[in-house]
Amino acid sequence: MCAAEVTLAWDPNPEPAVEGYRVYYGKASGYYTDVLDVGNRTDCVIPGLDAGATYYFACTAYSAAGDESNFSGEIVYAAEETSSSSSGSSASAKCFIATAAWGSWLAPEVATLRGFRDRHLLTNGPGQAFVEWYYRVSPPVAAFIVEHESLKTVVRWGLTPVVYAVKYPAAALVVILLIPAAVIVRKRRRRSA
Repeated sequence: MCAAEVTLAWDPNPEPAVEGYRVYYGKASGYYTDVLDVGNRTDCVIPGLDAGATYYFACTAYSAAGDESNFSGEIVYAAEETSSSSSGSSASAKCFIATAAWGSWLAPEVATLRGFRDRHLLTNGPGQAFVEWYYRVSPPVAAFIVEHESLKTVVRWGLTPVVYAVKYPAAALVVILLIPAAVIVRKRRRRSA
């Protein structure tokens, strides 16, 4: 089995008592089997991940007195086999358009879309076909988006409902059902007026 690695980065905690950070990770959401104390750094590389496995990461800040913060928001990462390809990208980082729009593959919105891809699209034939098509088509689109700040904003606005639909599928279903109902009610009101 080949090993993979991930690079994590986060914003510093503004509390003056913060002495350092710990990164917790494991193969189940909310259940972290490993911890890495990174001192006062706000980034780290975690090597030795099992290729093909999905990992969940959260960070805490701690003080010299031993106090530790709650976990940060969780990041999901599908560890891919490290490759010596010249492109330097792996399947886990290929959310091209979302990454271009939000500026980082570590953005929570991008992580949400990657998680959806890994858990739902890559687990079936039609989803895999869509992902392969996306990987062929999206790199030049993403390159164009990166060059235009206003386009990044438009794409973020367009992708935000998708991100929320992935995060909150029940709420998305309610909204989808309410839209036709609202149209029907409006038509009936116009007819009666």
